[in-house]
Amino acid sequence: MTRARLVAILALLLVALGISLGACGGDSAGTPAAPTPAPATDTPAASPTPQPTAAPSPAVRGTPGCGRALPADLKAGETTSRVLQSANRTRTYLVYAPPSAGPASAPMPLVLNFHGLGSTGAQQHVYGGWVPIAQREGFVVVSPNGVDNSWLISAGLDDLQFVRDLVAALGNELCLDPARVYATGMSNGGFMSTTLACRASDLIAAIAPVAGQSPPGPGCSDRPVPMISFHGTADAVVPYDAGTINAGSFSGSPFAGVPAVQAEWAKHNGCDGSAPAETRIAADVTKVEYAGCAAPVVHYRVEGGGHTWPGAPAVPRLGPTATSISASELAWAFFRANPMR
Repeated sequence: MTRARLVAILALLLVALGISLGACGGDSAGTPAAPTPAPATDTPAASPTPQPTAAPSPAVRGTPGCGRALPADLKAGETTSRVLQSANRTRTYLVYAPPSAGPASAPMPLVLNFHGLGSTGAQQHVYGGWVPIAQREGFVVVSPNGVDNSWLISAGLDDLQFVRDLVAALGNELCLDPARVYATGMSNGGFMSTTLACRASDLIAAIAPVAGQSPPGPGCSDRPVPMISFHGTADAVVPYDAGTINAGSFSGSPFAGVPAVQAEWAKHNGCDGSAPAETRIAADVTKVEYAGCAAPVVHYRVEGGGHTWPGAPAVPRLGPTATSISASELAWAFFRANPMR
């Protein structure tokens, strides 16, 4: 199957699910009714399909869910919509369990996949394109719903505790590897991922923010956290260079710019202070990588890219989408190489 046909199929899937792609842009992004999640077999993988990669050393101890049968509402190879009580509030999320899930499964990685402002977990579950990779590689994908379709901005709400409660609950039901819990997200979800790297570094092994990232700030733990990120230079919502954010309640908020934020992460992760190496990997993509780090800091600069997820279906109102790379495939390769150490 060609990449163009895959993108067309994913776009049709979005229509079939009855959702529109929201991001950190927006009042224009509504809150549609949650679709009925489809089995993973309804989500085609790209062709040619990369081969499954070998799992890390099996010596890592799994969570309490290892050896247990799946809960009645979860089916291996399918996505399920679920609820969780956290801090006296009902929270919702989608979870995809790979075909290998079950009593005989080895401890599986977990990818937390956070949506953008004004979007939903169901939209991000499709847009991020993680399910076909999880099906191939044998890991769990969770796409939570933020209160008021947002992360970190609702008064009196502790999203970080919700994530801890969510990971603990899943670990009691599924056989997870606590050394391989990863966070990724789009825009506001990217900011959520970097915040988790600071404030929950005991939980999160590595992160992959897309089109949104915050620097390590006050209260950030000392642990270096591996980070791979993606951002378009023509992003009109979260600017690539220093400026202000243009996104709902965030509008007008100052943003230091991606290079400055990356430099702060390089400092936090113990890199050697030299200028990062730049490698052109496609006509529109440059890989920026820091040297001598205690934990790697890698960035993909998408020349002319909009407020979009590289390799995902196009969202014209948010600017151009790079097709020369897949942010999710690159992020997964990075995650595999960087378990908790």
